[in-house]
Amino acid sequence: MVNLDLELVYSPKQVHEHLRVSDSSLRKYAMALEARGYKFRKEDNGNRIFTQHDIDIFEILKQRLDAGQSMKTAASSTMNHVRKNVPRTLPVPVAPAVSPAAPQASQAVTERSPDVFKQKFEEGFAILLEDRIHTAMKPLIEGVTQLSGLVADLTSQNKQLLSQNQELRTMLPAPRDVEEEKRQQRELVDEVKVLHEKQKKLEQQHYEELKRQNEEIQKLIPPAPDLDKERSERTNEYLTIRRINLALEKEAFEHWNRKPEHERIRKIGLFKKEENIEVRNQFIKSYMDEYFEDRLRGEFAQ
Repeated sequence: MVNLDLELVYSPKQVHEHLRVSDSSLRKYAMALEARGYKFRKEDNGNRIFTQHDIDIFEILKQRLDAGQSMKTAASSTMNHVRKNVPRTLPVPVAPAVSPAAPQASQAVTERSPDVFKQKFEEGFAILLEDRIHTAMKPLIEGVTQLSGLVADLTSQNKQLLSQNQELRTMLPAPRDVEEEKRQQRELVDEVKVLHEKQKKLEQQHYEELKRQNEEIQKLIPPAPDLDKERSERTNEYLTIRRINLALEKEAFEHWNRKPEHERIRKIGLFKKEENIEVRNQFIKSYMDEYFEDRLRGEFAQ
């Protein structure tokens, strides 16, 4: 937890531990709210930081998800609540990190870009998959609920019949002889057996229905990923992004060297001159940030 301008902010780890959800679930919550206009504060590296107001909004969203709403419905209703009742505070500025040298700045950009790209892709895919599974499972869950209610009703009816039989038996006149009493006992036993068979048949039907629904749910679950293929794709993505960054860095150096000397060189004292490293590093970083997305789209479009 960090205190910026007298307002407490929290890291993602602190928030998902407070909410008792996983880190990936917290990312899904944030992505769903951002998709509907909510703004979170972010550090220079793109990581989100949260205020107590954000945590309150997460708790409202989680309550609606726990109540059975889908992610889309819960996020939309939460944003309606925010717009009607809770004014947003101004974001707290975060001081940018200063890079001591160009190679280190280039390395930070190179290592951060694939992580941000992969994180956004995984978060969007996870939300889409969760919504589809929730929509597909909803009618199945409703069917199970109705069937369970039917079983409970039949069980209650069986108990009532047994109770009525017992009452009728007490109302019957005393048997005139032992044979009559045995006959009545056999009839009662036969009735109980019939009820028992009906109960067993109903339980078997219930079991078969649950088994069928479970098989349908299993079909909705995506197959386990091919780890080798996934590892290969991640490696190719990393190498592609690395190659793009190196090429952009080289281009930026070439453009920098073609600039007029008065833009590249600064005076130190009366006679000494040296290259303005700070301005050069900022120029290279801006150049790479400007062209990185277009180059990345071009690579993956091939």
